[in-house]
Amino acid sequence: MVNNNKVYIHLGLHKTGSTFFQKKFYPMYSEFNYKHLRDASTLSDFNQYILRENALTFSLEHAKTLFYKYLSPNETEQGILTLCEEQFSGFPLQDALNRKMIFDRLLAFFPNANFVIVLRNQKDFVKSMYAEYLKKGGTATLKNFLTRKDSTLNFSRGSYLKYYDYYNYIKNKVAEKKVKILYYEDLNYNPELFFNELNSFFNLNLSISESILNAKENVSFKSDFFNSVRFYNIIGKTPYGKDHLIPTRFKNKIIKLHRSFSKKNTELDEQYINQFLNSFEFKNNLLPQYDRVNKYGY
Repeated sequence: MVNNNKVYIHLGLHKTGSTFFQKKFYPMYSEFNYKHLRDASTLSDFNQYILRENALTFSLEHAKTLFYKYLSPNETEQGILTLCEEQFSGFPLQDALNRKMIFDRLLAFFPNANFVIVLRNQKDFVKSMYAEYLKKGGTATLKNFLTRKDSTLNFSRGSYLKYYDYYNYIKNKVAEKKVKILYYEDLNYNPELFFNELNSFFNLNLSISESILNAKENVSFKSDFFNSVRFYNIIGKTPYGKDHLIPTRFKNKIIKLHRSFSKKNTELDEQYINQFLNSFEFKNNLLPQYDRVNKYGY
């Protein structure tokens, strides 16, 4: 186990700039001592073991073996150690089913760790998550995306969006001062505030460069693309379906053609999303810095 009290684990959430932090921000500054969890030469085996190992066979000793396979104790036991993996917050399309199990494993392995969670307005999250689903080959309509409850698509149960329940579970397991909630909207609209708060949590005083602030990853397509991308996924070659006759090199042309004659239906999309979100009690008013929550329409 790693008892260092300067371990910082960035838990995501999904669709809150995690790729930016993994590829651009944390590696830019040596002070973070950032270790990439998806790098095959370091921690990818440890990462997958934490995320996916069956509970009946999971062992902290084996996790330790995987963790120190490429790292030395000198790299992890003293000073800051930073990890970042949005899948630690659970898998959105599977209703964050293993969220509690993953956190419990992390806390058992890093008993003195600090945790960073970046939240995003639930309505915007739904739109971005649906866009991600389509980009990866999904074929469900928005209405079906928000209603299906099966083994391949279970987002509609809403557990991933219950931010306070997740935050409350974590802060009851560790000291409240060891959990930092940040808001994705601040990253976009008030980055100085966002990074000042992040700096403070890490007890660092870094000067954030303009080039880093302007670096963006995973830009989602606009909502009027949804139907056209879904149309291509149905007839085209996608990771989720069978190989079809239409090569992927024709994808952009097919989407453009479909958009030219299809009707935009964004108002109906908003209606589905609002009905979906109104069916849950999120307790957003109990999140830290309620002024931020209220300002950004959580």
